Amino acid sequence: MSAPKVSVVMPAWNAAGYIAHAVESVRSQTLTDWELIVVDDCSQDATGAAALAAAKGDPRVRVVRAAENGGVARARNLGLQHATGDWIAVLDSDDAFEPTRLETLVGIAEREQLDIIADDMKLIPFDNLHADGPSFIGFPPGKLIPVDLSEWLGANHVDSDVPLYGYLKLLFRRAFITSHKVEYIADLRVAEDCWFVADFLAYGARFAIHPEPLYRYAVRPASLSRARGTQNVYSQQRSVYAPFHARHQLRLTPAELRALGRHEIALRDAEAFENFVILTRLKKLPSAFKALAVRPWAARFLSRPIAVRFKRLAKRFGYKPQLRVN
Repeated sequence: MSAPKVSVVMPAWNAAGYIAHAVESVRSQTLTDWELIVVDDCSQDATGAAALAAAKGDPRVRVVRAAENGGVARARNLGLQHATGDWIAVLDSDDAFEPTRLETLVGIAEREQLDIIADDMKLIPFDNLHADGPSFIGFPPGKLIPVDLSEWLGANHVDSDVPLYGYLKLLFRRAFITSHKVEYIADLRVAEDCWFVADFLAYGARFAIHPEPLYRYAVRPASLSRARGTQNVYSQQRSVYAPFHARHQLRLTPAELRALGRHEIALRDAEAFENFVILTRLKKLPSAFKALAVRPWAARFLSRPIAVRFKRLAKRFGYKPQLRVN
C-alpha cells in the first residue's frame, strides 16, 4: 500500500463527546488520499472507541494510545512517528476541516513549493459545532501572505499588534521534518506550535498563509477566561530561548536575532506582570511589587485592566460571553 498524500495527526484527551465531528470532517475531504492518526493521550473516557466508531470501518483511520498522558506536544510527536504521508496536517479533536481544506492547501503548497502552509480560521462556538462563524484574522481574499521567522516571532508575543499567528493550524512537508529532525518541544505545555514553526523557519522553510478560512476552530467560553492560578504560564517558555539560539545562531540573520530578542523581552515582561497578578491575588503585596520592580517596563500592562483584556480576546474570537474575573 502506497503512502498517502496527507497524514492528519489528531491529539485527543477525554474527547469522546465530540471527537466524531472532527473525524467526520476528515472523512468528508475532497482529497481522499489521507490517513488519520488519532493519538489517545491516555484518556479516562472512551475517546479511542468513539473515534473508531466515527470512522465506520474506514481503514484510513487509526488510533494510537500514548503510554502515559504527556500533553499536546508529546502526543503530536507520537503522531509524527506514525505518519507516512507527504504532508502532515494537525487537527484538534474539538475542531474540524472544511471539506476542501486539504485539497486546497496541498495544491497551493506544491504549486508554490512551500514547506509550510496555513489558512485563516472560522471561529465556531463549541456548543454549536455545525454553525458558521467569523474569521480569526480576516485577511483580504486573493494573494498568499508570505511569513518569515522575524514576522512569525513578531506575531506571537503579548505585545503583538496583529492576531497571534500561533493559533493557526498548519500543514508541514514531512520530508522537511525528517531531514532537519524537527519535533515539538516535548515538555512545553504552551506555545508549542510557535516554537515548532520557528524551528522550521530558522532552517529555511518557505511558509505562506492562504487567506481563506478553511479550518473550523471551536471556541469554548472557558478558554477565553483562563483561570488564574499560582502557575505562571509565561515562565514555561523561559527555557526555550537558549537551546533555540544554540541550534540556529550560525544561520540567523541580524534581523532574526533582533526579533528573537524582542520576543524574549516581551515574554519576560509578561512573566513579571503575571507574577505581580498572582502575588496580588495571594495578598502578598510587598512581594508583588518587588516582582514588578525587577522589570519596571512590565508595569505598562497595568494600563490594560484584566477584564478589558479578556473582553478584547473574546471579541477577537467572535464570542460575547459575560466574562467573570475573580
